Amino acid sequence: MQPILELLARYLTDEPVTNSGETTIILPNRRAGLFLQRHLARHTREVGWLPRIYSITEFIEAHSRLETADPVELLFTLYDIYREVHTQPESLDEFYYWGEIMLNDFDELDKYLVEPELLFRNIVELKEIDEPLAGLDQEQLSFIRQFWEGFHQGRDTPEKEQFREIWSLLPLLYSKLREELNSRGEGYQGMQYREITERIKKGNIRKPECERIIVAGFNALNGCEKRIFSWLKQHGALFFWDYDLRYIEESTDEAGRFMRDNLTRFPPPLQLEPFRGMENEKEIRIFELPTDVLQTKTVHRILMQKEVSTMTDCTDTAVVLCDEALLMPLLMSVPDTIEEVNVTMGYPMSNTPVFGFVDALFRLQHNMRRGPGEEVSFYHKDVQAILMHPYMEKPGEGSAHPLVEQMAAGNLIRVERSFFKSEFEKMIFRSVDKSEELIGYLRGIFLHILANLAGEEQKVLPGLHREFVFRMLVHLNKLETQLTARPDMPMQVLERLFRRVVATLRVPFEGEPLSGLQLMGFLETRMLDFKHVILLSMNEEVMPASPFRQSYVPYALRLAFGMPAREDMDAIYAYYFNRLLQRAEKVDLLFNSTSEGVRTGEMSRYLHQLIYSRGIGVIRPGMDMMAREVPGVVVEHTPEVDLKLRRYFPEEGGTRYLSPSAINTYIDCSLKFYLRYLAGIGESDQVQEEIDAAGFGTVVHDAMKLLYEEIAEKNHGILEGQDLRQLHDSDRIKEVLTRLFRDEHYKGRKNAVIEGRNIIILRVMMRYLKKIIRTDITVAPVTLVSAEKNYQRELAITTGGQCITVRIGGTIDRVDRVGGRLRVIDYKTGGAGTGFPSLESLFDGTHNNRNGAALQTLLYGWLVSDKHPGEPVTPGLYVMKALYKSGFDPVLTMGSNRQKQPVDSFASVEEEFLERLGEVLEKLYDPLVPFEQAENETRCRYCDFRGICNRTSID
Repeated sequence: MQPILELLARYLTDEPVTNSGETTIILPNRRAGLFLQRHLARHTREVGWLPRIYSITEFIEAHSRLETADPVELLFTLYDIYREVHTQPESLDEFYYWGEIMLNDFDELDKYLVEPELLFRNIVELKEIDEPLAGLDQEQLSFIRQFWEGFHQGRDTPEKEQFREIWSLLPLLYSKLREELNSRGEGYQGMQYREITERIKKGNIRKPECERIIVAGFNALNGCEKRIFSWLKQHGALFFWDYDLRYIEESTDEAGRFMRDNLTRFPPPLQLEPFRGMENEKEIRIFELPTDVLQTKTVHRILMQKEVSTMTDCTDTAVVLCDEALLMPLLMSVPDTIEEVNVTMGYPMSNTPVFGFVDALFRLQHNMRRGPGEEVSFYHKDVQAILMHPYMEKPGEGSAHPLVEQMAAGNLIRVERSFFKSEFEKMIFRSVDKSEELIGYLRGIFLHILANLAGEEQKVLPGLHREFVFRMLVHLNKLETQLTARPDMPMQVLERLFRRVVATLRVPFEGEPLSGLQLMGFLETRMLDFKHVILLSMNEEVMPASPFRQSYVPYALRLAFGMPAREDMDAIYAYYFNRLLQRAEKVDLLFNSTSEGVRTGEMSRYLHQLIYSRGIGVIRPGMDMMAREVPGVVVEHTPEVDLKLRRYFPEEGGTRYLSPSAINTYIDCSLKFYLRYLAGIGESDQVQEEIDAAGFGTVVHDAMKLLYEEIAEKNHGILEGQDLRQLHDSDRIKEVLTRLFRDEHYKGRKNAVIEGRNIIILRVMMRYLKKIIRTDITVAPVTLVSAEKNYQRELAITTGGQCITVRIGGTIDRVDRVGGRLRVIDYKTGGAGTGFPSLESLFDGTHNNRNGAALQTLLYGWLVSDKHPGEPVTPGLYVMKALYKSGFDPVLTMGSNRQKQPVDSFASVEEEFLERLGEVLEKLYDPLVPFEQAENETRCRYCDFRGICNRTSID
């Protein structure tokens, strides 16, 4: 079966004119013309001039006296007219969306030759329908009655009133817009169509100056096209239609709805071929797939089954995207064996790095602040988004990442302009306060980026990036022209308008259209034939596309005045789908079966028709999956590991010691201990807007130390109740907390402003400190022995057949004496408890509720007892939540609920405690015991290393 364009080329070469250059051919689109030229070159037997080939759009532009108006300028013009005729106009930003709908309606109104004075009448009394609309037939009148009868039923609502207001405004906007554009010699496409049609009607247009006119490949014709084609027919134009007899002969088949009318209105001089391709045997497969990604991967599999040599012929294979959002995933899935790929659809500018960069620049300006000295500062997330963008990479100088690291190291929530050093950075990170400055600001940045992309070192970047930036600059210039006429436009409006304009742009791909694998949008397939067709996203509401379209013209009135309605769109899609299949030998149809969001996962009606008519089964490709056990991560002892463990030996001469936190970590997960304390892997620095849990604890601990030591220094180490009450009621707590908060969270920056949730956190800290003080008042006087002091002690153990000594130590929040009893107090700002069932449970890493805080406090008790031999030491916890309970007692308790006993003296549990602590340390230093993942996986849920361990789980 030959492609329709090849049949047309043969006809043209078999029926030559005196001068083939005097032939004019009108086709639906430009791509069909390129393929026709190829076929003409192949079948022409002698040297001659090619015919003049127009797409219908090019033909209209060539014969209209109106120049094509720029879409952005067109919308601005409409808005100016709207402001003139409306008493309370909306802002340009609010009008933009509605203006686009109006322009689409006006375009259709002109293309379908609708009389605006008839369409836009507000018919209050139904009897007005008969005489003023006498030019319409009874079916049209019935649709008009149907709408207005329904509209006037029931009570008036705000929605009805709003419709009346807009409906009365539309004819005025339409007429004034046409007047303005005509005065400038410009017009939108519908105006150009109508202008040619009106000149034909008046006989004020010259007949085509060519020997032969060919019109081929059209389907649904609008009113203007019918008039123009009739005029061409009067001057000898020949019409050729691309169709299959199967859907033409069946009067109820929607695919042939428009074609049957075309064949009657414009009969062809001859049938290029009596074609019944839909009845031929074809290899048709339907694939049901659960995701869009799997659709593109299935295309990869399908293409890999082909011979590589067959991919060089442009008529061989086409991959058609019903959902054009799959373009980039599909490009990533094309096999490497296919050397040439031709993309015949535009790429949305909203998906490009340029759009993301502009969006980041706008956010930067939105969140910019001015300080007391007019120094501007920027929000750290906005700064990071820009610095991490690919366009900020410096050729030959590395990336901007060091600045991000400096921000994290200084916890710079607000970044001042003085932080940036390079000229390009200063160009970006400055304040823009006026609309006229915004255009120049963006232009300067993108000109700099364009210069970088043109460098020799940027060869890896595709030319597409330069095209993105170039098109952005073009539209900046267009907006600047409009801004010149509207100097009062607020910057926020200009910004939102710019976003809207750029979001609608599409960047065309460049390539050789006549070679390689064809990746196409659905409407680009008109008049093109392929032996193998692969269609993706064959879902209902995608293919055919959803009929929903914003319009001010109600459905019933569309039917009455012959404007396109949902039934017309369904018929158009049905024709193009059948036309694409009729000459294909192999067809693969893929759809996404997942119901997600607004997607139903339903296959297209066209697939149901194929299943019913051809008995095709649906293929549900399985995935080769094999269950396997993820191997655990195990780190064996090596000389390097053992050398690092020796850092905690006193004889090594260092100051390192094993802290209670390190011992707790080892008990919970020995691998985590290795990663954190031996491998030195920690969390990457990040800017923290709110003080984190560790910072919270640090500030509270340091504040308690400072406040209590101030009193102790005056009273020889004693904290009297009166002194504590005075402290509680003074502003000293707030003063100290605020300073320490700045030191910890803002790295000591005096000009830093505590704001947002940090204000609340600071108040929580103050309440917590005051509660501690009130608690201590109840037991005063308190003798302060030490605050935030480091204690160390050595413990001898035997492991691996040798005796070793390990240094253990830690900074203890507070050691005091109350009522003659020496207490070790640990402040806990997080969740903790004072009770534990047994000493064994404290060293059992598999225990879900192991009380690590109690183990830490007992270990502190052991450290302190070395400095105070023979004196009973009572370990205790000041837990934030527990402080607010009546009868609070910080002393640890051991045993079950009914048999709890207070641990009044560490000496009572010392022997067993040290025995179990020794067992843990012996295991740590045993070269035969590796570092392994925790047995209790619940501890992995919030672990920083869960990605390394493959312990990510689905809860």
